Amino acid sequence: MNKKTILTGILLCVLLAVSSCGQRSGASTGSAPTTPFIGGTQGVMMEFEKDSPPPEVTDDASFSFNILVKLKNEGEAKIDRNEIKLKVEGFDPADFGVGGFDELRDVIPDSDLDSKKRDAEGNIVEGTTTFATFPRGGGYFEPTKFTGNTQFQIRAKACYLYETDSNTKLCGLRDMINVRDNALCRPTEGKTVYDSSGPVQVQGFRQSGVGKDKLSFSFDVVLSNSVDIFWNRQGQSTPAQGFDAACPEDPRSRREVENNVQVEITEVPTDPVFANLKCGGLDNINIGTVKLVNGKRTITCTVDLVPDRNDFEKVVGIKLRYNVLDSKDTTILVK
Repeated sequence: MNKKTILTGILLCVLLAVSSCGQRSGASTGSAPTTPFIGGTQGVMMEFEKDSPPPEVTDDASFSFNILVKLKNEGEAKIDRNEIKLKVEGFDPADFGVGGFDELRDVIPDSDLDSKKRDAEGNIVEGTTTFATFPRGGGYFEPTKFTGNTQFQIRAKACYLYETDSNTKLCGLRDMINVRDNALCRPTEGKTVYDSSGPVQVQGFRQSGVGKDKLSFSFDVVLSNSVDIFWNRQGQSTPAQGFDAACPEDPRSRREVENNVQVEITEVPTDPVFANLKCGGLDNINIGTVKLVNGKRTITCTVDLVPDRNDFEKVVGIKLRYNVLDSKDTTILVK
């Protein structure tokens, strides 16, 4: 074997290895996604920016600092910057040289939080990363004189409006009871449901034929993340009205709206092939607020089909709306 043949073989091996690495690293294959959402259970991820606050400060009037909370949208719902409010807790603002508690609450981040999404080639585009800065009115924290070293636990809380979009397919046949072996679809079975990334998800979608021209379907609304959720059945308060309006911490107010989710059935109410949609627990036929018990609530609906129809499949959408409360802790030592 001559040297030219050996060099050619080595070059081919190198090219194959580089190509293989490119595929493993997530490069686009050029094929369009076959599912509607990226999926997941994340919303906004929050953490303290490094050294903001610093782990240690001195109380000799020579050390001032800000608290910066880093926010990244890991879900698939965009958040307007006015629909996310933050507060920090754990210390008396007077001990750190700021005017009052208003400097520690209802802080708005620097920008909107765009969602995680796919581009036209199927590559994932990461969501926005932005920051919220304390004190609210600008300036800095500067600790007053303490007797001896004193450690404080600092807690940042974020309240934000979020949505989850879900969809699946309903099966409609000319006869929902007498089903042919080679029918286009099965009218009585569990269906695959697709969810956008968010802390609350739709799971366990099930359909059944309950008459020649009638079907029922049910699904579970499930809290799939370790956050608190809220929704006001009456006023539909969001963080734009203030942190405490959307994510109340007063025990009485909290009980009324905690674990509530607004559920909306889309597509089916406006399609002329369907009639008389009824969903238990929803106030206005296709939309209403439900309370999750132990992180879960089942919704059951029935709907009539027009008699003059062909076999078909129909995409049914489900939109969930809710306010999310999340928090992150750190410590600071004043010495």
